[in-house]
Amino acid sequence: EAAVDAIKGHAKDDSGVLLADYQSRVQNSWVWEDLKSVRNIRPSFQWGLLPALAYSAIDSYLFWGKAPWTLRMKHADHEALRPAAQCQKIEYPKPDGKLSFDLLTNLQRSGTNHEEDQPAHLKVRNMDLARESYEVY
Repeated sequence: EAAVDAIKGHAKDDSGVLLADYQSRVQNSWVWEDLKSVRNIRPSFQWGLLPALAYSAIDSYLFWGKAPWTLRMKHADHEALRPAAQCQKIEYPKPDGKLSFDLLTNLQRSGTNHEEDQPAHLKVRNMDLARESYEVY
């Protein structure tokens, strides 16, 4: 809703749209309560699968997502990112046409529909940084 309101009130140029009231609108909506009630689920998985499942059940069914604490991750997601050169290359099997399909078939089945000359909706501000990130990661 915040995005729609921002777009409606925005001039038709290429400068972008600022979602100034997005944060407050999310916090005052049902979405915030839903997200808050599951905030401890993902961080619990740093303890391992079985402890996380046990904790998640207790948090969900005993505390109803209203535990008086908030678990934190040991590190931010981006800190776990490693350059591609340090990772083992994943060799994906060729599409078999039954369970896995080629890119064009998947794209066609996704129902994506746009005009051929439609401008891209994502704008990359710094192409040099994007190229560098692509080459490294």
